[in-house]
Amino acid sequence: MRSIFFIQRTVFSLLMFALLILAATEQGRCSSSSSPSPIGTVKEIRSGTLERQERDLWKPLAVGMVISANDRVRTGADGTTILALNEIGVVLIGPGTEYYLGDPTRGFKTLLKRGYLWISTKLSPGRTMSVATSNAVAGVRGTKFSVIQDSQGMEMCTCKGVVQVTLKDGKSIDVTRGMHGAVTAQGTMGQPDKGKPYLEKIWKERPARYALCLNCHKKGKKIGDLN
Repeated sequence: MRSIFFIQRTVFSLLMFALLILAATEQGRCSSSSSPSPIGTVKEIRSGTLERQERDLWKPLAVGMVISANDRVRTGADGTTILALNEIGVVLIGPGTEYYLGDPTRGFKTLLKRGYLWISTKLSPGRTMSVATSNAVAGVRGTKFSVIQDSQGMEMCTCKGVVQVTLKDGKSIDVTRGMHGAVTAQGTMGQPDKGKPYLEKIWKERPARYALCLNCHKKGKKIGDLN
């Protein structure tokens, strides 16, 4: 009789221990896989594809789908899309672009790994935003501007407001309205130059690097706002 009681107590103890381990495991899973914070939506896909990285896979996104804090997105070689981001503004992402979004509650520090962005910000009071590349960091507030990042370096044009470019050596240079700035692949930058003469130059030469710029800046026409 005692042996039966001992066996029953042992089984009960092991079962309770197993349940405690299972509960702790489930709690850990829930805390580590908490849902990311939504920060906007895919407003438009003008051409090609848009994908988001989920673990080691890239999965397609469609118009109306939610964009979350810290998402990593990319466009195909012919892809152009527009994201509408709450309390931030509108971001046009050009072809062949890989872009890492940040968290608006933590300064919205984003990373442009490669490609093209045109951004129209409508930052709420107290909000900030920056676009980092391997060459420099562009800090913005209430600004409309474009950024290109590729093997040649980083370029930006400011349509409205001011973009503060911070170089690897800590030096900061302001690119004001109507100005163009370029950072070399080595991380150096000269003084910004006027955007209009530079635009007239690429109108004539039409290099592939500036194809999306030329789609908006059509000769004799003003740039159209995205929103």
